[in-house]
Amino acid sequence: MKKMLFVSSIFVLMLATVLTGCGGNSNESGNKNTAAQTDTADNAKTNDQTANDDAAKTADTNSSGDAVKTDTVNTELSGEINLWGSIGKDTQMMDDVIVGFNKKYPNIKVNNHSFGSLYEMANKLKTAIAAGSGAPDVSSLEQSYFSKFNATDAFVDLLQPPYDAKRYAGDFSDNIWEKFHSIDGKKLLAIPADAPPGVMYYRADIMEENGFPSDPDELATYMEDPDNLMNMAQTLKAQGKYILEYDTEILDMMSDSRFFDKQLNYNHTGDKYIKGLDLSKKVKQLGLAANFDGDAWNQALNNGKLAMIWSASWYLSGIKVDSKDNAGRWRACRQPLNTYSVGGGSAFVIPSQSKNKEAAWAFVEYALLSLEGQKVLLKYNSLPAFKPAQQLPEITESEEPFLGGQKAIELFASLVDKMPPDYPSSLDEAAWKVWGPGIEKAMKTNQDSRAALQQITDDVEKAVAKDKAELLKSVGQ
Repeated sequence: MKKMLFVSSIFVLMLATVLTGCGGNSNESGNKNTAAQTDTADNAKTNDQTANDDAAKTADTNSSGDAVKTDTVNTELSGEINLWGSIGKDTQMMDDVIVGFNKKYPNIKVNNHSFGSLYEMANKLKTAIAAGSGAPDVSSLEQSYFSKFNATDAFVDLLQPPYDAKRYAGDFSDNIWEKFHSIDGKKLLAIPADAPPGVMYYRADIMEENGFPSDPDELATYMEDPDNLMNMAQTLKAQGKYILEYDTEILDMMSDSRFFDKQLNYNHTGDKYIKGLDLSKKVKQLGLAANFDGDAWNQALNNGKLAMIWSASWYLSGIKVDSKDNAGRWRACRQPLNTYSVGGGSAFVIPSQSKNKEAAWAFVEYALLSLEGQKVLLKYNSLPAFKPAQQLPEITESEEPFLGGQKAIELFASLVDKMPPDYPSSLDEAAWKVWGPGIEKAMKTNQDSRAALQQITDDVEKAVAKDKAELLKSVGQ
């Protein structure tokens, strides 16, 4: 089964068939489908003030790397909680977390349930919440679906007692912490689990053969200049090799993760979008993008025709499968043009229906807010959102043989703070339905970029006007 690797946190809502490849966890099959492009209606792109409240952190946490902040929970808690996740590696991962959790909380039974794809699980959760019963005590939730719930009372506010999660704010990057608040920013509805940034995987041997930098830092610096990037694309294209997978990849890299900012202002407009669309039109005119699909894409990844791919940090496990014959030849670096993107991510929520919220919080706190729990997650190639875990030797000292011994996980962790703000809203889907066809038209007709983007802006504002007014009213604006 083909899966799109790098799907946007916005657009995945409309693309149920690609959802299993975009969480914080690794893609099981590893296969990537790049057929969906911005200049088709089915495309999706890759693409979330905290204060260090040290006084609120327990002495245990400050003195021991494996300690859990247990000031709001009681290790004598008892009862039973139901945990929901998606099928696949999530199941075994959570089983392993539960083993460690039960060493600290032996009287809490955790029932680990898996429900198909991320999409299927999110819909099941939405159905249970709408019905008023049947929701679990804890659920993982891929960030793409958070906009379905962040204007509702579906989940408990973790800023309130007995959770008091504000004390953990300094342990997360602002862009990730704020993403999982309610639409008005007043409630914290989820604890971030992982934080995968967008990255470039590239063939170091092909770069070196063609006189381009092969070192990750040097190549990323070289690609900051659009002229250098286009020169690379043209040089390799002459050999039947490509560094761009589809025509509008550059525009997508330069785009914000969401269509609206924190105040629900439309943000896909301005000079950087004009520049991105201009470059993308040039890519199309010169035939610099591979536009491979299916078996052709798989073959290109193995035979060197694809010398670079834009994906997320979690694709490291996938590329080991997809290009196993090229082990040692691949490397990873940050994105071109000084761009950064959100490569997915997930969080844990406690539904308001939970009958054992204190035990549910104990589990969330252990799994996501302790180094002990995070060490288990790291075994499954998850890049933690919890910043203290990003300093673990498993990250800072890890060398990846497939990437020629590169300290890739350390690189990925260094990009987390640079990911753009990401504010999910229920307006995203309607905006995408305008954006996609609008960009497709501009690409096909070579329409003036400024005029095309202005028309798209006007059409988006018209399409979301009613829902936006209602949403603003609901949050008192």
